[in-house]
Order: sequence, then structure tokens, then C-alpha cells
Amino acid sequence: MEVPSSRPARRSLLLGGGLLGAGALGAGALALREDPRTEAPLLSASVAIAADGRRHLVGGDSSILASRLRPGTRLLASVPEDAAPARRAAAFMATARPWLDTVPAAHAELAASALADLWVLGDDAPAPVAGWSRSWRYLWPRDGAFCAVALARAGLHDEALGILAHLQSLQREGSWFEARYDLDTGRAPDDRPPQFDGTGLVLWAVAEVLGALPTPERRATAAGGLERLVTRSRDLLRSGTGHGEQLPPVSPDYWELRERSVTLALMATTLAGWQAAADVTGESGDAEAVEAFGALLREEFGPAGYQRYARRGGADSALALPAALGAADVVPAADLTRLGDVLRRPAGGIAPGARWKQDGISWTPSTSLLALGLARSGADDEAGSLLTWLAEHRTAAGSLSEKVLYDGRPAAVAPLAWTAANTILTIDALREG
Repeated sequence: MEVPSSRPARRSLLLGGGLLGAGALGAGALALREDPRTEAPLLSASVAIAADGRRHLVGGDSSILASRLRPGTRLLASVPEDAAPARRAAAFMATARPWLDTVPAAHAELAASALADLWVLGDDAPAPVAGWSRSWRYLWPRDGAFCAVALARAGLHDEALGILAHLQSLQREGSWFEARYDLDTGRAPDDRPPQFDGTGLVLWAVAEVLGALPTPERRATAAGGLERLVTRSRDLLRSGTGHGEQLPPVSPDYWELRERSVTLALMATTLAGWQAAADVTGESGDAEAVEAFGALLREEFGPAGYQRYARRGGADSALALPAALGAADVVPAADLTRLGDVLRRPAGGIAPGARWKQDGISWTPSTSLLALGLARSGADDEAGSLLTWLAEHRTAAGSLSEKVLYDGRPAAVAPLAWTAANTILTIDALREG
């Protein structure tokens, strides 16, 4: 997730120290109460591609109105049917059509809209950027991993493999992924520290994408092409966790903060990486590391109720990550339902955590992640309700925004790639249901 301010400004939104150490999920009641009716602008209602292939912000601060979009697309209405962007958009949706025809009718329009959001953020590029407003116009490995899996689930296998191949090209031997990358230069755009969670998430994406491919031959070919990514990532897990028997190195997670302690999100993504390594390599040592690290996660974070940190920090929407990433046995679905109650914001979505600023704003990445965790835990009704909420709080152009204000108005950037990917994956989980 991203805000246009600097990291110190983001940190000023949070309560520091260990004052919320007691109470686990209930700690949300102790959080600072600032302004639950905070206003924030809608920077864009969507993004549209013109005939020349250039992207344009629609709505928000832009002079381009949502009415100038071709209905049901992320194309400007002026784009001819035979223009290259229109042909690419049509081919993208045609490839996804068999999957779209199988999703629950209640969520079919939302599924198509979320796919259109991913298309416009990644069309004619090696990977989707997080958003198109200036501070979001980068590739986060975290977002890229979820986008790859979502596209693969929707039948867009070539696009999914393209994202993973690009991430492989960015990964340096023995180094963690950067927090984010400029697609033009392949380098980090600022001095944010690298983030260890990208290692596990990208490995998870490899296993999920390979599993979604239609034939053993296709899987074997794709696995061969991604061998370097798998090997380097697994080696980082081995060195970083002592073959699964040690806590991972302290690193920022999706809150984008410099941390002093290992977070629940980092534990969940590392566990997912180990499971993916075991699935892809088939090596007994990797399977043993899954068992060891899973036990470590429960031992360190379980006694205090899976808070943001091992013994403190209050509720964190990362509680949904184990189930969302395929380890539904770590956190019961009932705990995820309760998490939604604890972190609920006035408009009906949730905050990233109990220690997040009490500004009344719902964050769609966290809300959609909770929906995915619930869906993959078998809590279909609760997941479906969150999908309905996401659908009802989109922008006038139909895109999923990053934030929703206290009164239900969308805010910040739209579309947001991570939210779109989570939405597609949740719908897919309900489809398989």
C-alpha cells in the first residue's frame, strides 16, 4: 500500500511503542481516536488507454470524465475498434471469457471490472504497476505476485508467466527484492530498504501459477524457465531462516515501515514461500522446513493471539494472509470473521490494523485480503458479503479504489492492482467453492 507522503509521515500516522500489547484482537478498542471523519481526495476514478497506447487518469483531479470511457472497458471512447489497444483489450478479455463464464452470477460484473483494472495497469508492459498516479506508478513484487496468481486463475497464463519472468530478471543473486521497481529502469526509485516478504510471495506465486497451467508439459516448460527464480528465492529462505528453524530477518512488510521486530505478515509470507518451494522442488529438506517454520509461527505468535508482532501490536489484517496464501489451518475462519469486526471502519471495510490511524478510512487492500482469506477458509457467505461491499464502493468509472471514506465515497487512487487481484482470487475461490 502507498501514500504520496514520505515514510516518516506514514509513521506519524501510527501509535509507536508497545502500548497496545495487551488484548490481541481486542486491542483495536485501545487505539488512538483522531478524526473518524477524515477527508481525502479521489486522485483518479480510473485509468484509460488512448488510441496511441498512452494511459490517462480519468476522473478525480483529471479533466477526463468517466463518461468518456467506452462502457465496460478501460479504453477511451474515441479509440477505434481496430486500434492496437482495442485489439489487445479484446484478446485479453476473450482469453478470460471461459473463466468469467464460470464465476458466480452475483460477482460476474465485479470480476470483469477487476480484470479490466489489471489489464489497464499492465497492458503492453512487463508487469502491472500498482496504480497510475505518480507515487504508485511502480511494480511492487508483492503486488506483482498477487497479480500473477490472479491472472493465471482467470486463464491468462501467458500474462501471469510474463510477470514472473520479469521478476526473475529483477532479482539479484543473494539479494532480497527491492520494495518497488521502476519499470523503465528496473531499479528502485528511492532509498526504501529491500523487503524480505517478496521472497516468499514470489515463490508462492510461482507455485500457484504453475499449478494453474493446463497440462503437465506446459508446467514443465514454465518451471524450467523460472528455475533461477525458484533457486535463488529458496536459497534466500534457507539462509534467512536457518532452513526454517529461525525467525526471518526483520524487514518492512505491506505497511511500508522500517521495523524493529518480525511481523505476522513476514511470518505468513515466509511460510508460504517454504510451502511453495517444497511443492515446486519436491525436495524432502524443503518439506521439513515447512513443518519447522509452521511450528515456529504457531509457537511465536499463537500464544498472544497472532498480533502484529509476537507479543504485541494488536490486530493486523495480515491475520488473513496464511489462509489467503494456502495455509487455512493456521487461523480458524471464526478468527478471521472476528478480525473483520475488530478492524471495521464506518463505511464497512477494514483498516490495516488496530494501530493504524483512526481516521474512519477503509482500505481496500486489507478488506479484499480478508475476503480472500475467508473464501479460502470456506467462509463463503462472509467472503461474498465483502465482495458485495467492494462492488458497491467502486468509483463512478467502475474501478476499485485504494480507500473508502467514512461515508462510503471512494478515495485515493483507482484502480489499485493489489485490490483487483485479491478480488479476482476471492471470486475464483468462491467459484471453486
